[in-house]
Amino acid sequence: MNEPFLLSNLIELQELDNEIFKLISQKSEGDTVVKLKSLELEFKKLQKNKQNYEQDLQLYFDAKDHIEKNIIESKLKIDTINEKLGSNLDASELQNYNLQKQNFEKNLLDYEKSLIELNEENEEELSNINKTNQSLEELKPNLINLSKTLQTEWKDIDLGIGKYENEKKLLLTSFPKEIIDLYDDLKSKGVEVIAAYKRENQCGCCGVELTSNEIYEITNSNFQQCPYCMGVVI
Repeated sequence: MNEPFLLSNLIELQELDNEIFKLISQKSEGDTVVKLKSLELEFKKLQKNKQNYEQDLQLYFDAKDHIEKNIIESKLKIDTINEKLGSNLDASELQNYNLQKQNFEKNLLDYEKSLIELNEENEEELSNINKTNQSLEELKPNLINLSKTLQTEWKDIDLGIGKYENEKKLLLTSFPKEIIDLYDDLKSKGVEVIAAYKRENQCGCCGVELTSNEIYEITNSNFQQCPYCMGVVI
């Protein structure tokens, strides 16, 4: 059997709603959320910086790929010639292959020197990319750990919200429909304190000093609402 409704139940309902609101706010604005958002912004900024550095070095990367391709090709050709030199060759073939080998070895040294020079010319920019990559790698474990912590916190928060929602649902079973409508209407109008106990001659909702006549009118009105803030004075 449901408990009879009392206007003071509005205070309990309001407190439950406040607790639910706090938990919902904590889910989106809690310390862990703020830290995670900050790290995510930092991570995205670093990724953007890395992308900009790489775009600025596009000519370097193209030249590097071209040189490295030539280095690989030169090494393969030298290996092929070495295989030939290991077989039975006449004097003319031996001379020809040795000359080819010398040319490819010279080309290989030139390519390797060019690669060293290219890296030196772009040393500062490459260092920026390496530092950015290092910073990204250092951030990743923190992002993962904070994400796991947040998931655990959200699980606990959802349990708390569910608990208060069940208490609220049970409490509302004693509320007449007109009181529920009044409560929802005041909430929709942005009334900050919907119900509160009177403090001597002050409205407990807005703190306005009430005259004896106003207190009498409030007490004898249908929902005991303050004429200044529309909150229910109990």
